[in-house]
Amino acid sequence: MTIHARTERLILRDWTTDDTDSYAALSADPEVMRHIGDGQPRDHAYAEDFIKRMIQHQETRGWMRFAIEHQETGELMGFSGFDDKNGPLDFGWRLSRPFWGGGYGFEASAAALWVGQNTFGLTKITAQSYPENVGSIRIMQKMGMSQIGDSEEFGRPLVVYGFPAEWPDGFKP
Repeated sequence: MTIHARTERLILRDWTTDDTDSYAALSADPEVMRHIGDGQPRDHAYAEDFIKRMIQHQETRGWMRFAIEHQETGELMGFSGFDDKNGPLDFGWRLSRPFWGGGYGFEASAAALWVGQNTFGLTKITAQSYPENVGSIRIMQKMGMSQIGDSEEFGRPLVVYGFPAEWPDGFKP
């Protein structure tokens, strides 16, 4: 298993099938999923499919939505990283509720962004959020991203963030 980054409190690493139950619990939490896609909790099969896809990305290209592990406890906290299954390179993060509000989201995302840009040379990065998800928008802004466009998902407006130098003409879905 590859460790992609360590921070003071976190490890960003590859996924293993041993992560399935922990990720399934995170994905089944209605509060965690409220600002994701259609806002509905996901089942165990969703977690299995997600982890299989991340393992395939590890093997074929190295970058993915990296698993976040708490360095002290070894607990799977969630993910931070990149995916392109819906087109543009999407930078996202998801943490289980016990880790909200402690700065872990920014810490993990700053590390994942550094790995993506410096290890894998990723560019034209976007991050999307529903406007009411102020926690995620704050993380985007702290990483130096600005709103570069708007979009829509499941009939709900989305704000699209990126690095303006990479998107001089803005984002057009």
